[in-house]
Amino acid sequence: MCGITGMFSSGGAVLPLAALQPMNQALLHRGPDEEGSFHDDVVGLAMRRLSIIGLGNGRQPIFNEDGSVGVIMNGEIYNYQELRAGLEERGHHFRTRSDIEVAVHLYEEQGTGFVSALRGMFAFALYDQRQRRLLLGRDRLGKKPLYYAEQGGILYFASEIKALHASGRLPQDLDTGAFESYLAHGFVVGPRTLFSGIRKLPPASILEASRDGIKVRPYWDLPAPQNTDMGFDQAAEKLRVLLEEAVHIRLMSEVPLGAFLSGGVDSSAVVGIMSRASVKPVETFAVGFDNPDFDELVHARTAAQLYGTNHHELVLRQCSPDLLREINFYHDEPAADPAAVPTYCLSRFARAYVTVVLTGEGGDELFAGYRHYRLHRQLAQWEDRYPGIGVAARVLAGLEPLGRSFGPRRLWKAVWIANLPRHERPRGLVSVFTDGEVKRLLSTAAAADGGRYAIDEFRALQARVRNLDCVSQAMYVDAKTQLADQLLMKVDKTTMAASLEARCPFLDQKLIEYVASLPIDMKISDSGAKLLLRQALRGLVPDELLDRPKHGFEVPVRRWMLSELEPLANEVLLAPGAGAHQYLRADAVKELWQRLRSHDDAQVARQAWTLLNFAVWYEQLWGRNRRGVEHVECVAAHA
Repeated sequence: MCGITGMFSSGGAVLPLAALQPMNQALLHRGPDEEGSFHDDVVGLAMRRLSIIGLGNGRQPIFNEDGSVGVIMNGEIYNYQELRAGLEERGHHFRTRSDIEVAVHLYEEQGTGFVSALRGMFAFALYDQRQRRLLLGRDRLGKKPLYYAEQGGILYFASEIKALHASGRLPQDLDTGAFESYLAHGFVVGPRTLFSGIRKLPPASILEASRDGIKVRPYWDLPAPQNTDMGFDQAAEKLRVLLEEAVHIRLMSEVPLGAFLSGGVDSSAVVGIMSRASVKPVETFAVGFDNPDFDELVHARTAAQLYGTNHHELVLRQCSPDLLREINFYHDEPAADPAAVPTYCLSRFARAYVTVVLTGEGGDELFAGYRHYRLHRQLAQWEDRYPGIGVAARVLAGLEPLGRSFGPRRLWKAVWIANLPRHERPRGLVSVFTDGEVKRLLSTAAAADGGRYAIDEFRALQARVRNLDCVSQAMYVDAKTQLADQLLMKVDKTTMAASLEARCPFLDQKLIEYVASLPIDMKISDSGAKLLLRQALRGLVPDELLDRPKHGFEVPVRRWMLSELEPLANEVLLAPGAGAHQYLRADAVKELWQRLRSHDDAQVARQAWTLLNFAVWYEQLWGRNRRGVEHVECVAAHA
């Protein structure tokens, strides 16, 4: 696991090599164990390494036999032993025990298509010195981030945006079109970021830079659901075999390893399989809150006792202003997902015991576990049975501004979704603010410079799968947006900030290709969701965990914002002349905060949290009282 960065000149521009070390130093938290670099007149490569495999001789860049091809990579290649054996049989010679070295030898044989052979999580930069060609690549679902920008004839790239800015060569201007995307969804839909000119390389994509310019192309996509001759039980049995393999290959490590355990179905399954494969008790880590309305540690304890793990718990008692600033610093963009706070604190807590953790991320996206998939399915069924429901939704939508004074915000969000054309509902299902609310929030200047960027991106994605059922469409769009641009970004940024590697078995290539190809009725029905997964886990995960109602991981953000974070909100968001008002209407922000105080509504709390994190992030970069980020302790108790 590493942080990578570098620069490339395709047209003769002189590389600013003096910037390479500051760029690399900005990634110290991602790789505290060692660093490496290489440069010639065309390319500069640098990396920070967190040693996991090949501890003694895995320093990067790693080159092929004659030194003509070199690679730096962030991540893990889980099938590297199989790949290495085949390469050695065909005459290739290896210098290290690192899993990364297979990349240069595969490239020698297969060219740019080598990435299709890699099974794992990765972001890499591969340089072919003879061809004067640089390849940037990212894993299939986007577990590892990679950003890039062009300036003055130079291509800059890095695992984090802060490393690009450390070059001192790139402007830090806010992209107002991307800002609308952030408001609508709580994250910026790729490939754009909140910084003008800085892009995310899309998951499952290769960027090729050469004297012919820059080209970005995809190398993989999620398969569509197909009919199958397998019965439900047979499909569940195969699923369990694939899940067990996905966990087992993620246990390779030369450093201490454990797991995050929430007590839900997904993390419990991962820990159960780990426990069967380990001769020692698995180290497990769980986080909860001192508010009983949000604390679910009891479920994690149930699973930990069943599997006999060495269990550790963290109880968060508050979220301080300095902690929120720190989390936003490491995210590079506003940390609008409330789960970033407990995940970051749990990562720092776990790092005292282990260097690698397995997590349950991806189960809801893979098996249609979110409530909004059932809502989408039910709404489509109601429309088919009662055509007049669309007319009713349009009437109610016309009353939405009035509805701000009565009824829960979730009700009006549901009305807005129902009023959208069916093919546009996937974006509504993951929205924080409706289209009308975004318009009311934007300042005059921001509205004039903005656009329909996010809407157009969602429409382009949905068009690829328009022939699928409505739930499969929504799941595909979620995988390309919410999963890649929010969930996996959160996991990467919060764990790597603590120099901790996170592995996600549910997002294994073989597993997701198998599950994605199965009929939707094996995953969700009117009676429930995650049908196939629950069947596959019978006997491994306790029935009381498998059968309890779905309960998302909720965070007490409203209590935090009205207590310890209120002075921070008054300073950076609500105060007259606050920097965020350059993009947000002060009266609309004040109105939202008044609703936060007067209504215990989860949707309002999420909206306020989204604005607060933007204001904190903005103040760190451009505010009048900019301050550095100091490492603070999470206020917590553990047992």
